Amino acid sequence: MAILTYHHIGECPDGQEASRSLWVGRELFRAHLQWLSNYGWKGVTLDNIFDGITGQRPLPRRWVAITFDDGFRDNYLYAMPVLRDCGFPATVFMITGKLQNGDPGGNWDDYVSADEVLEMRSSGIEIGSHTRTHPRLTSMDNNGVRAELVSSRDNLLAITGEVPRWLSYPYGNFSPRIAEIARQVGYSGAVSTIRGNRVTLPQLFWMPRVMIMGDTKPRQLDYKLSWLYHVTHALKNRQRWVSLRKA
Repeated sequence: MAILTYHHIGECPDGQEASRSLWVGRELFRAHLQWLSNYGWKGVTLDNIFDGITGQRPLPRRWVAITFDDGFRDNYLYAMPVLRDCGFPATVFMITGKLQNGDPGGNWDDYVSADEVLEMRSSGIEIGSHTRTHPRLTSMDNNGVRAELVSSRDNLLAITGEVPRWLSYPYGNFSPRIAEIARQVGYSGAVSTIRGNRVTLPQLFWMPRVMIMGDTKPRQLDYKLSWLYHVTHALKNRQRWVSLRKA
């Protein structure tokens, strides 16, 4: 029962060694999904999770949601085909101010275009907001936060014809104040970078996730999806909540 966080799929290019841990190789990503499938984990969407924790429709006994932050073009080029092959849905959170105009010759760290967003959506991938400019929201006043969340929402609505329901906080930076603004402007919920592999209704606007790194072996998913992981990080998160409530 976990939401997994990915960023890049592919080999880390020269010059980006500082973020190497965020690059998961294509074959390793495929191996992750095959491991999950082999051990009975079913892929779900954030919409499915919402229905499950609000009691509208039961979730599978072993469920996992795949999410990507930022909307890098490698999500379209490399993640989408593997997801399709392995039968897993996903949610991709877009920084709408960085969407391209569709140039197919972009570099590794380019972001997807509006046309590619549409193609991802038609393939069954949920499209969510990662704000318009990727700021640290707790450093902004309420009007600035609201402008970021509303403009990103409206950008995605103009592209897909659908109001995005889900938000991912840039840098995992949020507080109860930010979560309340997200609720007020119409998001159904949000994901955080708080570590954890259980999701409950009170966490709807700061759902915990499991970070997947470039060196995460398939067999390590067994621990990351375990009760031990949940308990370990629940204890570590106590101090973090003290600081979050002050922001």
